[in-house]
Amino acid sequence: MKRGMLSFSDVRRLRQSPVFAFLVAALLCGVLAGSFTGMHIPQSAGSYAGDLAALVAENVTGELPSLRTVMACLGGTFGWAVGAVLLGALPGRMMWVGLLAALRGFLLAFSAAAALVESGWRGIYISVVSIGISAVFWIPALLLVCAAVLEAAQGRGKRGYFTALGRFGGVLGISAALLCGSALWRLLAVPVLLGLVGA
Repeated sequence: MKRGMLSFSDVRRLRQSPVFAFLVAALLCGVLAGSFTGMHIPQSAGSYAGDLAALVAENVTGELPSLRTVMACLGGTFGWAVGAVLLGALPGRMMWVGLLAALRGFLLAFSAAAALVESGWRGIYISVVSIGISAVFWIPALLLVCAAVLEAAQGRGKRGYFTALGRFGGVLGISAALLCGSALWRLLAVPVLLGLVGA
């Protein structure tokens, strides 16, 4: 019980840190850049909608997703957090982790804007189902992992980076649970919900 309380107090402390504010600002800069860029791409005969239609056709039959689809989803979901942990061990970590957060925000907004441009009002539904709801899980997870990485790197003292990061094991566990929720949504709910409207 005490360990669980410690995890949530670590989350609260990380959320109130200047590092977290920096990461949110970096993510928002990426979101703004992705929104403007995605809204101004030339329309390309519905390639985005075509890719989503292929995903739906694979998974809407009620069968479980293929192993390849599962591995790609897990890699795409957990890869960003693992990348943040690895970047935290490098010199200039504040810049690298901030760039990672900005890039993830850019890709989020660019994908949503591209879906809107290529598919019109249907693109709003596609964006919310395939991108937006999943982001409710992974955005806090990524921000918490990035903040824990930067805090561990700053406060490691004579200890090694990964030893200092171990102090945030509860935060990393909460983040992993959120990322699992995002992956499950993308694998199980998205194909069914997109299939309802024939995306």
